[in-house]
Amino acid sequence: MVQFIMERNLLLYLLAAACVAAVASQMILKQIYDRLIRDTRNTGEPDGKFLQQLRQRFQYCRHLNEKVGDVQALIRKNLMEYRFWGMGLHRWKRMGVELFAVSLLCSFAGSVYFVRGGGAVVNGNSYFWMGLLSAALVGTAYAIADTGYRRTFLEVQLADYLENSGAVRDYSEDAAQAFAAEEPAPIVSVESRRKSKRKAAKEIAVTQTRAQKEKNDLKENLARMKAGMQETAAATERERNAEILRHMDPAEQERILREVLKEFLS
Repeated sequence: MVQFIMERNLLLYLLAAACVAAVASQMILKQIYDRLIRDTRNTGEPDGKFLQQLRQRFQYCRHLNEKVGDVQALIRKNLMEYRFWGMGLHRWKRMGVELFAVSLLCSFAGSVYFVRGGGAVVNGNSYFWMGLLSAALVGTAYAIADTGYRRTFLEVQLADYLENSGAVRDYSEDAAQAFAAEEPAPIVSVESRRKSKRKAAKEIAVTQTRAQKEKNDLKENLARMKAGMQETAAATERERNAEILRHMDPAEQERILREVLKEFLS
């Protein structure tokens, strides 16, 4: 079985695959930290789900306890609970170390088999050189990713975002502002309304121009004249009717009066 594996270089392929996966895991972890750091620089509504949840928890703690005793503990707890592809940030970092250990074990096992077969430790030993190359690549990936510094920088950015940026507000402040906005108008007494009406009437009377007064006076005079003319016409009509009745015979007057009363009562 071991000879079958060594003849087909399966151990060498496994070494190379573990090296590539270790490098890729650290590059992915670097992108995760970079994305979270970019999201903290936006003082508006956060785009990432992680920062949205952290912001809600921070607001809830302030609303419940009036303050957050240990902001760093809250941040670390949320970072420990953060998942990307089902794995936490610490798991991604450890995965690179574990894969690198697999590549070193493959290099060591292959070198032992090669030396036992009569080969040299360095000359012509592909497993030795592949192990050395794997160590160089993984070390370079860890140096480029620098996840330790990025995590520290992210924690500082999150603390500044929650406490100093002003982007996160307490629920109590929002509630107070909402209550102030919805506060009803003060109750006005009846006497105050009457005074305001009288004041408004005085202001209208003061601002009324002379032309408007003359126009109103003219309208009132015309209305009185019309009423007087109607009363005069009615009096004249009554006098004329009485004069006509006086010149009639009593029998004719009685007949006309009966007809008028009959029409009036029907």
